[in-house]
Amino acid sequence: MINYKYLIDSDIFIQAKNFHYRFSFCKSFWEWMLVAHHSQIVGTIDKVKKEIFRGTDENDELKEWTNTLLPSSFFYAESHDIAVMKQYAQVMAWSVAHQQYNLTAKAVFADHDRADAFLIATASVYGQTIVSHEASAPSSHKSIKIPDAANAFGVRTITLYDLLTLHAHGNFDLKP
Repeated sequence: MINYKYLIDSDIFIQAKNFHYRFSFCKSFWEWMLVAHHSQIVGTIDKVKKEIFRGTDENDELKEWTNTLLPSSFFYAESHDIAVMKQYAQVMAWSVAHQQYNLTAKAVFADHDRADAFLIATASVYGQTIVSHEASAPSSHKSIKIPDAANAFGVRTITLYDLLTLHAHGNFDLKP
């Protein structure tokens, strides 16, 4: 069982590190993420952690932060949860049934090492919202976007900026 409200997609962490919230000048964002987790607002799944570690840069600040500062409770072991795995099968069946998507889009979405379908399954089972930078593209043939697949399962998606508006003051102090 997961206690937090929002599941964070890996793109949130990666883009934050590379662009707007770099560790060198915006430590407050990363501290907010920890406080928000301890307040049972945010967390994510193991597949997201694996995506973060997939890169080759051993001196990556995001990897170091993930390894040293994030508690193990931040990452939910979705593959050990029978209810999530049953829902994951439903998410896969949904993607296969949609003729709109080409075979490559379906194969990428079904890749067991990617987090997207597991995020949707977990959020669906536990009534969570997914936080992602992905934008809906309902007429796309080349990729299955998180917001579109999530919508099919009644899962809400928001952007990081929506999450921060709801749960952070301008100085990154937590807003309950």
